[in-house]
Amino acid sequence: MPFFTGLGMTASMIVALGPQNAYLIKHGLLRQSVVLRIAAIYVAIDVALIALGALGVGAVIGDSPDLRLVFSILAAMFFFVYGIMNIRKAFRKHVPAVDMETGKSRYSTAILVSIANPGVLFDTVVLVGGLAGQYDLLADRLVFSAGAATASLMWFSAIAALSFYVGYYVTSDKVWRVLDLVIGALMIALSGVILKDTAEIAIASIGSFFA
Repeated sequence: MPFFTGLGMTASMIVALGPQNAYLIKHGLLRQSVVLRIAAIYVAIDVALIALGALGVGAVIGDSPDLRLVFSILAAMFFFVYGIMNIRKAFRKHVPAVDMETGKSRYSTAILVSIANPGVLFDTVVLVGGLAGQYDLLADRLVFSAGAATASLMWFSAIAALSFYVGYYVTSDKVWRVLDLVIGALMIALSGVILKDTAEIAIASIGSFFA
């Protein structure tokens, strides 16, 4: 059924720790009520990007090896820079950066780590949206997209609520340092995995071109 296909596929991609999830978790751990609004922003952006992909944009990008290569390289760079920023933050006098932001800047950052994140764009527009676009019937596309949106809503709501609850116990400066180090290391590792996969794809493409 398209609904469960969309739900399952989206759930399998958004559970990985990325800049979106990391930013949401930090707000939750600081027990800031804005965490739910940030989660809502993520869901709204996911729905818009999935719809864009379902309309045909995802298929166009997915059928272009060059565009996919560009997305992969940009995503690797984005994750690497984000990882370095978190590691540098861990070795400074530690005040959680999100605690120093104003309301509007929090929303701006939430939007930025979504629409300026090549990983999010590729997953939603190309992978999820592209698969939705393969259904011939508009009704099936809508049902598939609804399943994908449901997965996004469930995940970000759960992360917001859980991190807000855990925030009761996260008060030590050392915990924040460790959190930034772990997030930074994971982002850099993810960047390396993306670059490795990208290099393999590029080498295979070059080999087939000269074959």
